[in-house]
Amino acid sequence: MTTAAPHATPPGSQGPPRRSFLLIYLAVFGGYTGQQILTPVLPPLARELSLSEFQFGVVMSASAATVALVSPWWGRRSDTHGRKPLLVVSLFGAAAGLLAFALSAHFGLRGLIGTALTFALLLFTRGILFGSALAALPVAAQSYVADVTPEEQTRVKGMARVGAAIGLALVLGPGLGGLLADFGLVAALYLAPVLILMPAFAVWAGLPRDSRAGGGRSKAPRLSPLDGRVWPFLLAGVGIYLSVSMLQMSVGFLLQDRLGLTTRETAEFSGYVLLAGGLPMLLVQGVLIPFLKWRPLRLLRVGVPLTGIAFVLMVFADSLPLFFAATTLSGVGHSLAIPGYNSILSLKVGADEQGGVAGLINSTNGFTLVLGPLAATALYQTGVSLPFVCGAAVLGLLAAFLLLHPKVRDSPGPGGESPDSGPDGADGTGPDSVEEGRKEAR
Repeated sequence: MTTAAPHATPPGSQGPPRRSFLLIYLAVFGGYTGQQILTPVLPPLARELSLSEFQFGVVMSASAATVALVSPWWGRRSDTHGRKPLLVVSLFGAAAGLLAFALSAHFGLRGLIGTALTFALLLFTRGILFGSALAALPVAAQSYVADVTPEEQTRVKGMARVGAAIGLALVLGPGLGGLLADFGLVAALYLAPVLILMPAFAVWAGLPRDSRAGGGRSKAPRLSPLDGRVWPFLLAGVGIYLSVSMLQMSVGFLLQDRLGLTTRETAEFSGYVLLAGGLPMLLVQGVLIPFLKWRPLRLLRVGVPLTGIAFVLMVFADSLPLFFAATTLSGVGHSLAIPGYNSILSLKVGADEQGGVAGLINSTNGFTLVLGPLAATALYQTGVSLPFVCGAAVLGLLAAFLLLHPKVRDSPGPGGESPDSGPDGADGTGPDSVEEGRKEAR
């Protein structure tokens, strides 16, 4: 079993040209824009296809569940076969999945296939085929950034800008889908795979091969979620992404019930309020984090309490300005916490485990996207404020955990020790603790 230093840079990596980073960000942006362009189209599409709300929810949940299940497997493939091949497979596979989804939906709209077969095809193409392919995208992107960023702040900045690319897709994708809806539901269905194919060809042609692309390694070490180096931060990820999904699922209902809005007004104002929460991802992750140069744990320790305060505001929100203030503050908090979460986990493990840890991160995120909507709707039926009361409580406990738990320590930067570390990696991230973490997991 390897005990290599946890922050070794792969052989032959001298730091990537700026073009490589741009291609990674373009790949992430294209993949998630292809997904998000369908967001405003899918609910009316389900109605046109005579699918129930439950069947629509099953298709969406199947995609998140697939991501949770297959991401660790993709992480190990990334460590053995390379980041670029995984990116290419992910993008072309996601485009193929969405094209098959578009054809299935189109056949259903034309009455060429029945409702039951349409549902089965949508479940397979969108839930399983597209979900499993897209799961590899953030795994490969984060692993690539980790491979080519030998300094901690460069890595934090790279991880943050991957998040900013996703944030840009979350903001622009639904807006573009709404514009295309004027041309009919089918227009967005067929544009989505095209938007993914463009960066797929760009990555295939322009991204340099990495040292793993030759497939020289037959097996990557299996990283357990119970490994002592990673489980405290994976637990933090559950809390962070659970709050994201609970907010997105509940805010529309709360707006309608608190402000007495019509269905049309609810859809309109929900979009504006969620946009106010998404815009900080671009500014904080793309601009503020590189400027602040905070260490990953500080980003977590500041971002999580800010999000908790936003949830407390949401409990008492009774006017549109308060809703905007709460979701904007939540967006700032999440935008600080998520890059800290991704970066510190990357810094905790070795070069041969970067794909493995990226797979665990993505699996954790997918798991919360299945659990969050179920928890939010169940709590909301009991009391309209309960999703936000419980979310605030979870975030408060998580903030205390990040401050007080002895295993929650900053990692030394890839090229040296943490300012807080003692001799021989006394902060619990030196080479000896790598083996100790693996033994603890066993």
